Amino acid sequence: MGSADASVTLAGMVVAPDTRALKLSRRDVLLVPLAVSPVACRGGEAPSSGSTRSPQRPSSPSGSASCDSGRAAESIAPLDAITLGPRDEPGGILVVLLHGWGARGDDLVPLARALAHPDARFVVAAAPLERENGGRAWWHLDRGDRPAQAWGDELPIDHRPHPAVVAARAAVQRLLRTAIERHAPEHTVLVGFSQGAMLALDVALQGSPAVHRVAVLSGALLTDSLIALRSAERPHPTVLVAHGRKDAIVPFRAGESTTRVLSARGVDVTWFPFEGGHAIPPRVVERLKRFVLEG
Repeated sequence: MGSADASVTLAGMVVAPDTRALKLSRRDVLLVPLAVSPVACRGGEAPSSGSTRSPQRPSSPSGSASCDSGRAAESIAPLDAITLGPRDEPGGILVVLLHGWGARGDDLVPLARALAHPDARFVVAAAPLERENGGRAWWHLDRGDRPAQAWGDELPIDHRPHPAVVAARAAVQRLLRTAIERHAPEHTVLVGFSQGAMLALDVALQGSPAVHRVAVLSGALLTDSLIALRSAERPHPTVLVAHGRKDAIVPFRAGESTTRVLSARGVDVTWFPFEGGHAIPPRVVERLKRFVLEG
């Protein structure tokens, strides 16, 4: 595999990366192919369902920059992050993207490029837990202590907050507060994929700091999020839930259940099912861009 990644082409426009970023691992092999998609940073086309191979990287279009070029270290306490423009002045829309389990911290950079808009600024956050081969995680999945998923809105009597979710939530909340203080956005949007989607929804429901919209891409509602969801004191964000009918990682019924539970609690939620697996196909990117720019 080469050292250059393809830029994302959207509506005939090549969206090149900003030069303000952090230095991340340059290893070529992902721990798992969970976040490989048509907009994944590691390459172009997604592998077929069930495949474990990483896609070959196509050459970068003429005049475009690669994912790995021209980066300077940056940290938005307490996480490493990549900030992409084009907006420099205060205001506008702040979009924070959270990647899935086992992906590199820069995995969603091409998605941020595809969503590029003059009124938006994007922060691609890297999870704090390091995995093999340069992968990152918001919490571990292979140690027999996974956070529970909520299939309804009833909180179990014996429920105790999961320490890993609490820690990941606090880290993203601190990053949001720092970014909001720095850029003074008019609207704040969280976008998450897979494990990052579960965390994005959880953070948005907490309401501290306020998140106006949250996109849950191939994710689910956590039991840890139910306390905030059931609270009448917190204003709820507008939610987009997108999920593939053939998702073999996070089942399709998780997206259906999340939508149903949120709606029952009065949340303004849009359900966007699509044909496909655990990925972010072009149809989702198009719908996501409209969602990010709404309001």
